[in-house]
Amino acid sequence: MNAPVLVAADGVTPLASSFYRASETRSQALANWLPPGASADKAILRERRLIADRAEDLARNNPVAIAAITRLVDMIVGAGLRFSSKPSAAALGITREAAADLGKQIERELARHLNDPRKRVDAQRKLSGNGLWRLMARSFVKLNEACVIATWREKQGPYETCFLPVDPERLCNPTGLRDGDALRGGVVIDSFGAPVAYQVRNRHPGDGAGLTAASWERVPRETSWGRPVFLHVFEPEREDQNRPISPFAALMPILRMKGTLSELELAAAAVNAMYATYIKSNMSFAEVAASLEPQEFNSATTSYSDQRTGFYEAAPVKIGGVRVPVLPPGDEIAMAGQARQSAAMGEFDDVFNDQIAARLGMSRQQVLMNFAKLNYSSSRTVLNETWRMVRRLVAQFCEQGPIPMALCIVEEAIDKGYIRPPPGCRPLWDEPAGWLSGRWIGPGRGWVDPVKEAEAAALRMETMVSTLEMECAEQGFDYEEILDQIEREEGELKARNLSRATVAARIVARSNAASPDPEPAAADGAAA
Repeated sequence: MNAPVLVAADGVTPLASSFYRASETRSQALANWLPPGASADKAILRERRLIADRAEDLARNNPVAIAAITRLVDMIVGAGLRFSSKPSAAALGITREAAADLGKQIERELARHLNDPRKRVDAQRKLSGNGLWRLMARSFVKLNEACVIATWREKQGPYETCFLPVDPERLCNPTGLRDGDALRGGVVIDSFGAPVAYQVRNRHPGDGAGLTAASWERVPRETSWGRPVFLHVFEPEREDQNRPISPFAALMPILRMKGTLSELELAAAAVNAMYATYIKSNMSFAEVAASLEPQEFNSATTSYSDQRTGFYEAAPVKIGGVRVPVLPPGDEIAMAGQARQSAAMGEFDDVFNDQIAARLGMSRQQVLMNFAKLNYSSSRTVLNETWRMVRRLVAQFCEQGPIPMALCIVEEAIDKGYIRPPPGCRPLWDEPAGWLSGRWIGPGRGWVDPVKEAEAAALRMETMVSTLEMECAEQGFDYEEILDQIEREEGELKARNLSRATVAARIVARSNAASPDPEPAAADGAAA
């Protein structure tokens, strides 16, 4: 039965079949668009494995995907993350001076373990702390999640806390267990939906035969007193979501077809390059066949074509020593180059590169590392927009990964006496946020025009809309390290009776050099 058609009061003019055009079922654009309704887990868990495998394949074989992942890892972690500790004096019940001293102890011990050249922070002894974070960041930008187990290796050195990276594909339901109220994609949840444990496979599902039989270990989320055990670096995008989907999911059809198009264009260009010319004849098929039939000529059974070729080989025609090509009657030389729209492929390709970059929060120029057509203003605009995305990703990553890892290290440092809390300080597990208050300093934002932007930074600090700490952190530096180094350098300069030119002096000198010939009196005044 057809649905009734709504008409206006005149009884003739048809009206829309819905109050919102987005719910139209009769329009040409929306008639066949009937997506199924599903919760976050239902939409993700059934198809997540295949999408994750395709994301891994893109990360191995697709140049654009590889470039995008590398750029994002460079933006989130880059050369490394550093923690500028600022314990909350109010939250911990101590003075500001005591909080400052406590912060220096926390920074010292984190750097001591995370930068250990023997790599004892890694349970597999392969990576330093920053190496672990880069590995986690790569998985995070590729699959939207990373997994780490905070574990313990006894008698390995000053610190026994270490971290074991886990492939997210090992986080899955044990064999025979389906998703239910308490188990979703390897995540064990309570009645509120909070994760309480994780089912971790002993090896990757794709590992071949010949290895130990597959088994699962239930890893708790944390200990009874709150120490993190399983770190699931993942931020839900929908309510009741327990596993993510790769950020490349919406891009896979584009990346796949774009890669195929590039390969076909390259193959066509290679074929054109291999076959530069060919011989074209206007002879009919019957004439060609007749010319190839043997004939009696000069007491030898040869074809007309063979006789003709033999004649010119025996007596080649030359003009000025240059051989003249002689072709059979009706033949001509033609070039093999076939006209293709390769000249417009760059613009065509950029349409899809823009979509890829937009989904990943970057510009096409940043993904492809091609800034040829950007001026200063557009470069700054691109940098500003990307920087907002980078700050969000760094915040997500640090909240889920480095901060819980730092919490484990600080706990051991307190237990072993490496960190001595001031009198009256509240315990770590009572005020973890107060203990780990501070700023994570990642890769620097960089400068497009260093002179202009340094002057702008100085102006922001002079007008008190920014601070030295903020400006240094934006460029990937710790302002206290900068000040300590400047203090040492000033002492050495003074000892050598030297001084450094100031920014103001250089600006004045540059302004004077750029101005027209000044009046002598004005010049004297400026010098004064």
